[in-house]
Amino acid sequence: MALLQVKTENGIVEGLPAGNQSVSIFKGIPFAKPPVGDLRWKAPQPAEDWDGVLLCHQFAPIPMQARFASEGGGNTLAAQEFYVIDFPMSEDCLYLNVWTPAKSDSEKLPVAVYIHGGGMETGYSYLNAYDGEAFAKRGVIMVTIAYRLGIFGFMAHPDLAAEDPHHSTGNYAIMDQVAALAWIHRNIAAFGGDPENVTIFGQSAGGMSVQNLCGTPLANGLYQHAIMQSGGGLSKGGPLDEFSLEKAYECSGKYLAYAGIDSPVNARNRDAKELIDLFVEFKGDKGYSGMFQPCVDGYVHPLPMAEYFMKGMQPDIDYMIGCTRDEMRRFGAPAPTYEQIKATAEATYGEKAAQFLEAVHADDPKICARYFEDPIGSNMLSGDLAWCENQLILGRKPAYEYYFTYVPPGAEAMGAHHSVEHHYVFQTLVRSKRPYTGFDFDLSNKLCDYWTNFCKTGNPNGDGEETWAPFTKEHPEALIIDGPCHMGRVAREPQIAFHVDYTLNRL
Repeated sequence: MALLQVKTENGIVEGLPAGNQSVSIFKGIPFAKPPVGDLRWKAPQPAEDWDGVLLCHQFAPIPMQARFASEGGGNTLAAQEFYVIDFPMSEDCLYLNVWTPAKSDSEKLPVAVYIHGGGMETGYSYLNAYDGEAFAKRGVIMVTIAYRLGIFGFMAHPDLAAEDPHHSTGNYAIMDQVAALAWIHRNIAAFGGDPENVTIFGQSAGGMSVQNLCGTPLANGLYQHAIMQSGGGLSKGGPLDEFSLEKAYECSGKYLAYAGIDSPVNARNRDAKELIDLFVEFKGDKGYSGMFQPCVDGYVHPLPMAEYFMKGMQPDIDYMIGCTRDEMRRFGAPAPTYEQIKATAEATYGEKAAQFLEAVHADDPKICARYFEDPIGSNMLSGDLAWCENQLILGRKPAYEYYFTYVPPGAEAMGAHHSVEHHYVFQTLVRSKRPYTGFDFDLSNKLCDYWTNFCKTGNPNGDGEETWAPFTKEHPEALIIDGPCHMGRVAREPQIAFHVDYTLNRL
């Protein structure tokens, strides 16, 4: 039987058996003090000790956020698959969950730390698709972590910077993630894990979080492998690259003015639900989205992301990176107009905007519709390719790239959409309402093998799988996840090729 009681630095925790008692799950372990009251909009503080045994039998409340979907999981299949809306919410949310197969604390098993997505504003660590049991049964301890979201995780203000010992503000969510990794580093051995063999991975905003952790010196040494799924990568001029402290002040200031708050320092006693409701109203009235995100504050992020990565300041470790073919089709986003493409090009490329518009034939409606059917997905793909090429330019280990093109049964119109890989990687197909076939379960088994192999060694390959070769100068290829999986070159449409060259200073 796997471990059921573990002594951590803060006290003893007790979990529950899972997987026919071959796995234990510990739900809701605190890794920091509750960030409430005077700790709202401050760096996370160490968790307090407790007496006796802490029963970790239930997941903790989810972070404060706007509800994603209406009761019943929303009207779309994707919403029903991923979001359960009736869990309690609380600012007291800094908890993690551990799945371990270890029978003793001496096994030194590899560790996978998963960071959930949700646009930095929604989501939680135990969505329907996430479950660590399949990883644990393959000998990998799984940890899922929570972090502050939206206005609670990314509020930036000069008054907050003034009271911080590092003059930092706006990156509390990333600090939460670092605090979780530090707690794991100090305590995972007690769960049978190896603190020197940790993989961080995440999807969407979770992938961006992995990117942010790779882009901050605060997390150095806390992980040895990294996986970025449909988020992250290397993209000069993107929002996570150029979100300056001044821009963060401006965005936070607009919300504070709408909420009638002169300074967040004076709003630490305001009701959390009231602040979230005001934010939802604010976004609806003003049309703002994506306002609260990591910024270049000089401490958590000393440099813009692209500059940091192109200088080779990120850890020289093993990386896996990839995206899906039809990322945003799930959301039904229409292709942008020429005017929208032109405005985006000018904001992104500056004096090279005209060169971009010519290269992509943006004035031709038919070509425009084809190339920009999924502009966000194109940006993700170009970011993946640029990351892989930058690894080679730096003389680092080549990365492993994947491109998920398989369209699962049910809701085929969404294609290989954003988040489609979740149920496959975590082997949670049975939690979905899709009419999966034997092929899907075989593919899920294969992908879970790839991911857990990577967590063990930094190489996704193992016995019985299609060989997944790294992205090299001679063979700049990705694993095409389809039926069957195979190596191949990802087509570089003009807008993707241009952005890769622009990011890598080749234009």
